Amino acid sequence: MKLMPLIVVLAVVSGCHRPAPPPAKVEVALPALPVEPPWVATLAAVRSAADSGRFDAADSILVAFERAEAGTPDARESAFWRAMLRADLRNPAFVPAEARSALEAYLATPNANRRTEASVMLRMLALSDSLRNSIAAQRSGADARDRARDDELQRLRDELQRTQAELDRIKRRLGNPKP
Repeated sequence: MKLMPLIVVLAVVSGCHRPAPPPAKVEVALPALPVEPPWVATLAAVRSAADSGRFDAADSILVAFERAEAGTPDARESAFWRAMLRADLRNPAFVPAEARSALEAYLATPNANRRTEASVMLRMLALSDSLRNSIAAQRSGADARDRARDDELQRLRDELQRTQAELDRIKRRLGNPKP
């Protein structure tokens, strides 16, 4: 029964031992969420307008952004996108020379981030112009051949008509012999 006093001592000791109080709660301020730069929403609006075929609206959005954010890297990005919209073949206002000029102007700006993309687009426009000129030359050649063929056919028809008229005249002369 020596075990009993030991159990009593353990029960008394454990009953006297109080758990440590929980640590004090420390209030930590939540960090503020980063503010979305205006370029993100602007680019989304531009893409939406361009995807729905409203290229004028997309260009207007970019012009307004460039005025509001002049001199910023995002304004240079806006200039790149304006040039790209001008180079889009779906754009009803697409003019190859204007698209090239816009891309060249973008490339002339210092610190243009999208030099590679703009350079590739310029080469694509040059290739497109070359193909367009080649097709126009082929069409022009085909049109000239068609006109020459039509002229030759008309000349031959006229000649045939004159020959038939001459034959009819000869038949009439030979058909009625004089006594």
